[in-house]
Amino acid sequence: MWRFVLLLVVVAVGSYYAARFLLEGWPHRRPRRDEEYRRPLGPDDDDEFLAQLSRRPKGPDEPS
Repeated sequence: MWRFVLLLVVVAVGSYYAARFLLEGWPHRRPRRDEEYRRPLGPDDDDEFLAQLSRRPKGPDEPS
């Protein structure tokens, strides 16, 4: 009975570290925490896009 519990614990710990290794890689390859976060560029960074959003849409009887 104790051998089964010990085997279960060893398999659980082994699978935990295997999953961590597959998801994160080796510990020394992790990104450093002191690097400043830079968010990816998006459409809200484009001034022309923002200007188009603030314009009123033209109706069918208004000149373009």
